[in-house]
Amino acid sequence: MAEVAVVDASEQASAADRLAESPAEPTPPQKKDEPQKTVPATLTGPIPEARISYDVTVGARLNPLGLEALYNIAYRHRLYASDSAALRDNYFGVVLAPTINPAITRFGVALELRPLSLLAISGGVHQVGYVGSFKHLQSAPDGSQDYSDTGRDLRGDAGENHPTHGLEAFARVMAVAKLGPIVIRDELMFTYSKLLLPDGDEVYYHPRFDVLAPNSGWIMHNDSDLLYLTDFGLAAGARASVDATFIPEEIDGGTAGEDNSPFSRVGPMAAFMFFDDPGASFNKPTLIAISQWWLQHRFRTGQDVSQAIPVVTLAFRFEGDLFLDGRYE
Repeated sequence: MAEVAVVDASEQASAADRLAESPAEPTPPQKKDEPQKTVPATLTGPIPEARISYDVTVGARLNPLGLEALYNIAYRHRLYASDSAALRDNYFGVVLAPTINPAITRFGVALELRPLSLLAISGGVHQVGYVGSFKHLQSAPDGSQDYSDTGRDLRGDAGENHPTHGLEAFARVMAVAKLGPIVIRDELMFTYSKLLLPDGDEVYYHPRFDVLAPNSGWIMHNDSDLLYLTDFGLAAGARASVDATFIPEEIDGGTAGEDNSPFSRVGPMAAFMFFDDPGASFNKPTLIAISQWWLQHRFRTGQDVSQAIPVVTLAFRFEGDLFLDGRYE
């Protein structure tokens, strides 16, 4: 059976969501007898003072393989009222975030701070459990471990994977800039993990980031997007991604582990939002497709997998408001 790894679908899908919340030029209000437009809605007044919202993302990934359903339910309270597009979407929020994956369970809570429409800061903690299926989890004493697809298949066939559990904490910053139809977006995240590993093991393969991660250590992930936003719901452009791990020198594995970090990839992406109806219980259904070629990776630039094979992510995302104290204007 093919190995199933975690796709961070929320990270891959968030570009389309953030674009819909970016400042836009005012447009005439839509008449009641007109059909609903597919373009993101333009708001002219403050957002509701309080709301309970949810979002769901289902994603699949190739090179490495992955499958995940990510759920978030959040209470968000507006910090201040503003009619400015650059300031309107502000809030403080508390989020519950369960994740369903064939090999991994995750449940967490996060705090959000969005002081203005173009900047969001969040941080939280997840309880993580590896159930031992699909050849997860695999750990090792140091960074010399072969964690290529072939190497992990061989170790899994030999029964060297094992169930485990632990905690992951993260901190994330997202910033957006918009000039006409051009959108620049950057999202930076740091993740700290602490799992229960066998005695002597200090690193493990992290399927979400496709890296050999230090236990009781940090992973850095960054996505940078340059996109063109159309007036009919399509955003298209390119994404560059960088991952880095911070394995202590005493367990880096010497020469064999020198290429464990950083990794990078780049390629086209597109997202199509079918409609945007602020306040609806089902809103912003969006298809996302991303294809990135590996520029730097210990095993995906010819060592185990040809560099001609990209990492491909396909996802579907939607959201809605379950409760509103006030209304969108």
